[in-house]
Amino acid sequence: MTRVCKMFRQGLRGFREYLIVETGYRKHPVFSFWDEKKQGRITFDTMNFITESGYFPLKAIEIAQKKPSWRTEQEIQDLCNLLQVLGSYRNYSEPLQLLLAKVMRFERFGRRRVIIKKGQRGNSLYFIYLGRVAVTDDEDGSSAFLDPHPFLLYRGDCFGELGLLSSSVRKSTVVCMEETEFLVVDKEDFLAYKLDKEVKKDSQHRFAFFREMDLFQSWSDEKVWKLVAVGSVEKFSYGQLISEDFVESSSIMFVCRGSCEILRLIELAASPLYYKWIWQHLQLIDDRPIETHLKEPPTVERFKEFRIKAYPVQDFSSLKLPCLQKAWEQQGTSFNRKINTSENSLPRTLGSKIKSRRPRVIECPMINTKYGDLPKEAAVGAYIKIHTVEEGEVVGLHQILLPENQQDTRPLILMSVGTEVIRVRKDKFCELIDSGMTEKLSQFKIKYPSDEDLCQKFLMENSWNIFRKDLMRLLVEPRRRPPFTPARPRKKEIYNPKSLILDLYSCSKKTKDYPIFMAHQKHLPPLRVVQAITAPRYKIQGLLPQYKNAGVLI
Repeated sequence: MTRVCKMFRQGLRGFREYLIVETGYRKHPVFSFWDEKKQGRITFDTMNFITESGYFPLKAIEIAQKKPSWRTEQEIQDLCNLLQVLGSYRNYSEPLQLLLAKVMRFERFGRRRVIIKKGQRGNSLYFIYLGRVAVTDDEDGSSAFLDPHPFLLYRGDCFGELGLLSSSVRKSTVVCMEETEFLVVDKEDFLAYKLDKEVKKDSQHRFAFFREMDLFQSWSDEKVWKLVAVGSVEKFSYGQLISEDFVESSSIMFVCRGSCEILRLIELAASPLYYKWIWQHLQLIDDRPIETHLKEPPTVERFKEFRIKAYPVQDFSSLKLPCLQKAWEQQGTSFNRKINTSENSLPRTLGSKIKSRRPRVIECPMINTKYGDLPKEAAVGAYIKIHTVEEGEVVGLHQILLPENQQDTRPLILMSVGTEVIRVRKDKFCELIDSGMTEKLSQFKIKYPSDEDLCQKFLMENSWNIFRKDLMRLLVEPRRRPPFTPARPRKKEIYNPKSLILDLYSCSKKTKDYPIFMAHQKHLPPLRVVQAITAPRYKIQGLLPQYKNAGVLI
């Protein structure tokens, strides 16, 4: 029975676009029963009938198995749309994507299958649709299964492109680590349908881009073509991560289309400005009255304040010391210790601060920082935009000539806003640098703001956003009737918008547990990320008493 089931499973390989899952036997995948006719126990393994999603669809396999001349334009377009999930395929131009979809064929190989052997000439380009492969230096690829950290290529990667453009010998071996599906472009079809001319057009566009840059005006055409040969085009959609840390990246990126943003994840609790800002707002929880010029104190209090301020502040500690010494001698204690009389160590009889109010004790978990105790929930981080890289600019080249002790090693994130970049490895670029380029790079310096300045910018923007919302809520009359919204089924969201806001009111209260974002930090525990902070504040009517009623601007 087991043998028949395995044969049946092998026959299902062509139908893996259909998900066959028996969830009832997940906990007990193997069961058996007694067959009275055969007088024996039959074992049935349900795991042999479980297939996973993500395999190449059957309809697409039928298209890829046809000859290129037999495929219709609609079939080619459908195959091109399906392959947009592969990043390496998406990096090509649109005309070249259609030509590749016309000539590529489908292949599926099992574990330990050698795809490319070291020392042989390559004649095919491979796109990985599902699975993973390893790149090794030996001929049979066996070292990939012994190495704990082999060099792997995953879904969306491609290899073998140089084999189509030249007759070079393979320098490494590629072996399948598991069952892997490929889309293969053979050299015969590549040349027969003139894909090489389309590749040369893309190379010509990259050459024109580098030639227009001021950085490469002194280079010859031959050297610029060498730079084009070592560069690769990559396309990123809006909001896609380009690099987690381009400072430590081994490549340089030239923005040829669109733009991208440089972000910095800062830990707000590590800034003294944030520590001071938090405690200034936490003191407002007990609703102290605001002191402004619009609310004048009573006449008696003003007279007392004037009488106190009319006399200069004097220090009577020199008169108190002999009195304290006599009192201690009468009690039998010796006056042999030093008393600090500097600044405000002794109480002053006169001064501007007459009344002292006992601060409210906030009962919540605290953490110890370099500047003092801070509520545990207030130890958060934020992503702040530092710079926007426009078309024609370079990322990762500003510190290439600086020594390591002078480099800014802070991790900087590169995020796409819809961009196309040309990625060049730093070691390949350094091989092309000459004396003229060295002079230009010595003047090419970019200094990014410090974390303290970024924290100050975040707090100022946060305070302004809070004031703007309060002011608009005061000046604009609210709707008498809520807007009509049709009833829709509530979708399951990945996160709750409230999880991105730090509410200082709830530091000492029990609130609902929302799923929060935890950002990865190098050599540090994950840090909670917020977009804004809601802090205790004075009512805006106290700051602007002339606007006491809502809707004064209507």
